[in-house]
Amino acid sequence: MPYRERVQPSAPLLALAALAGASFGLILVPLSVPVAAVVSTLLALACVAFALVASPLIEVDVAGFRAGPARIEGEFLGAVETLDKEAIRRAMGVDADARAYLCHRGYAGGAVKVTIDDPRDPAPYWLVSSNRPDSLAQALRTLTAPV
Repeated sequence: MPYRERVQPSAPLLALAALAGASFGLILVPLSVPVAAVVSTLLALACVAFALVASPLIEVDVAGFRAGPARIEGEFLGAVETLDKEAIRRAMGVDADARAYLCHRGYAGGAVKVTIDDPRDPAPYWLVSSNRPDSLAQALRTLTAPV
């Protein structure tokens, strides 16, 4: 039942981040090509590092469900629904509830929507991006299954 995933950008997106960072170093070419090369390299590495560090960690274990910085015990989890790209678009748009907890990354392949059954929690559901939404949903269903 334990599930762990870091929702990271794909290699092409990381390459774009590196190119975006490196392009800022090109501003320094008129001053000095070697300085521009060093700055471009450092900025490219910084952009890739930021993209990786900003990737949320998704975990399901006996203690509960963690999505990014938020954590909730399994006893407060309700229905689990797997969402495809179109369903995510609706859930983030016309069907959205402003009170919901979102751990969303647009580059992820899918998401799960988990209803929260805690009267003290103002969030009616969590919407969590995942590159493996079916596996995440199965782990959450196992966590919430009666013993």
